Amino acid sequence: MTTKCMSLLLSMIATEPPPQPELLPEAPADWRFERIDFPLSFAPEITLTGFEELRFAPGMFKPESDTYFTYVFAMKITDDVTLDTMGLHSLLETYFRGLCRTVAAEKKFDIDTSKIRAHIRADQPVAPKVRNFSGSVASFDPFVTGKPLTLNFEMIVIDMSRKDHRIFAALSPKPADSPNWKTLRTLKDQFVERWAQSPK
Repeated sequence: MTTKCMSLLLSMIATEPPPQPELLPEAPADWRFERIDFPLSFAPEITLTGFEELRFAPGMFKPESDTYFTYVFAMKITDDVTLDTMGLHSLLETYFRGLCRTVAAEKKFDIDTSKIRAHIRADQPVAPKVRNFSGSVASFDPFVTGKPLTLNFEMIVIDMSRKDHRIFAALSPKPADSPNWKTLRTLKDQFVERWAQSPK
């Protein structure tokens, strides 16, 4: 390859736009975006197909920050599954146990993942297309401290079709009346507004 061609290729790579979310609404510019396809490398026990998108608040990995471990994720699941309280409880515990096990091994933290517990409740008595859930996950910070960490969450499940389910979750260790939740709930409302009215 000529020097000119190599320079052109490097220029194209450098100017390639970053990946854009398919599911998540637009977040503040300083919230980092990631996408992960299923099967999740850190939790292969989750036998689902689809993908996950995440946005992390700027203080996500800074224990001293007001937005420490504050983030949102969305999942598109393309399986014929029932995402009720029991199914989501299993998904959350398997997800966080796999995440903590994998990252803690890399960081050399001694974490007992058997202590990870999810508590979830449905926030309406029926099962419409759009369903609200809330609760908490007693987990750990496997990235920075290795210490126990309880995350509060609010979750939305939208069934687009029998094999197309959209999940949105907002998570933070801060209580529900903290300023963090204003941004998190705005993102949740935007997610519902976009997908609840969409036929597909």
